[in-house]
Amino acid sequence: MDRWEYCYIDLIRHEVTYLTAEGLEHRRVKKDRSRENDSKDDAMARLIAVLGREGWEMTNGFGDIRPVFFFKRLLPPEG
Repeated sequence: MDRWEYCYIDLIRHEVTYLTAEGLEHRRVKKDRSRENDSKDDAMARLIAVLGREGWEMTNGFGDIRPVFFFKRLLPPEG
């Protein structure tokens, strides 16, 4: 049986939240002041690219309360 892990990016709060068996893990997305474009939009775009390289797949976006993007990735088999 496949096992998955999940996270979502909150575009208003500029943070990524990982959903783990231990609970939620929040990480703020930080701008990179060494870049010419150090905007929060640039930081969010770089985060999405990093998640893609790490094997995360965007599953959907949701905007009833605030805009978020949900991601999932397959966990390696146990054992």
